[in-house]
Amino acid sequence: MSYVTLVLRKLFGYSLEKATQLMLDVHHKGRAVVSSGSRERAEFDVYRLHEHGLWATMQKDGPEK
Repeated sequence: MSYVTLVLRKLFGYSLEKATQLMLDVHHKGRAVVSSGSRERAEFDVYRLHEHGLWATMQKDGPEK
């Protein structure tokens, strides 16, 4: 858990509190939105998370069903 928090702080510049909350969302809910933006940016962020051994996917934002 501390490693995930460290990576989120390093890659996205999140505060300790924000990174911890995102890590806990993933831990308890199975997912968290850690980045948003263009498709190219999302692909880059997924790549960076994978480089650090973390599992990540992208999802197009849209209306929920």
